[in-house]
Amino acid sequence: MLTIINSFFLNLCILFTLFTISFLPFRNRPRLTPKSPLKGRILLGVQTGVVALILLANALPLEGILIDLRSIPISLAVLFGGWVSGTVAAVIFLTARFLMVTDGAYIGFYLAVLTMIGLVLPISLLRLKLDNTRNTLLIFTTISVAVFGAAIYYALPLQLFYPVIFAYVVMAYGGAYAAYRLLQELRRHFENVQHQQQLARTDALTGIANRRLLNEAMANLNVEAKEYALILVDIDHFKRVNDTYGHDVGDDVLRELGMLLVAESEERHLVGRFGGEEFLIIMPNAKKAEVSCLAESIREKVSTFPFETSAGTLHITVSLGACHLNDIEVDSVLKHADEALYHAKESGRNRFILAS
Repeated sequence: MLTIINSFFLNLCILFTLFTISFLPFRNRPRLTPKSPLKGRILLGVQTGVVALILLANALPLEGILIDLRSIPISLAVLFGGWVSGTVAAVIFLTARFLMVTDGAYIGFYLAVLTMIGLVLPISLLRLKLDNTRNTLLIFTTISVAVFGAAIYYALPLQLFYPVIFAYVVMAYGGAYAAYRLLQELRRHFENVQHQQQLARTDALTGIANRRLLNEAMANLNVEAKEYALILVDIDHFKRVNDTYGHDVGDDVLRELGMLLVAESEERHLVGRFGGEEFLIIMPNAKKAEVSCLAESIREKVSTFPFETSAGTLHITVSLGACHLNDIEVDSVLKHADEALYHAKESGRNRFILAS
């Protein structure tokens, strides 16, 4: 009995360690579901199949069969990735199990095939109707206990069956629940880390990129884009808005302008607050004509846009300066864009100037 319990505990230790490692490729991806891209579900199937194989390598050999906790990674594969992940994991496991057959002793392999079919088929069908919850995993575990219990009953004499099935039931339910909780906590931890990283790169007032993220993006421009442009946007007479209506109204204007700039820009552009009332638009892989088109579109839209604030509707204008890459470093591009913005303000404001 002690040997049986030790074997299952070894399986659990291996299971938790491998699940922690296997989770890492998914940490920065959206939660995996049966509707996720096929590539991710196949990867999950491969990983859980390998985990099942390692559990098999450390299985308890009794009467020509190998007893382990392979049902847990297979069940979790179906729970998160649906039938695709479960089928991939089962095929990988059965292929390796076939290669382990020696001296024509196929009874263990036949039992493995039957248990995989008996496990993967019903839980895959149930997964179509059930959500990814702890209760669903409980149902899957109950099915696996029934399937593997029947195989163990067929293969072992009664004096071995009872201690093995007792240990298997306890470890299967306990291991499945603990593994599920482990994966949930890992997901929650990495989502919290991502959230904190996002906050560190987001302007608290406007909700768009902050100076830190803009600087990081500019640092990568020379590597990632053959040509690019930077557009600086500055609110005309913003100090007058703050002095007349107060800083709360000024904040309202900044927030609405940030949203307007994002709406006018394309998804591949990065819009951020560069400081104070100044915004920066980074345009990777942009043609020169695109820069003028976007800047003029923003200037015209802002000049007619009703900014709804706590003091009522306000109308403002912006000045814009831009520079398109001309075989110079990004710091020089930014400097030329800033000079162009200065000239736009000196020329009467509500203007756009593209640095030559």
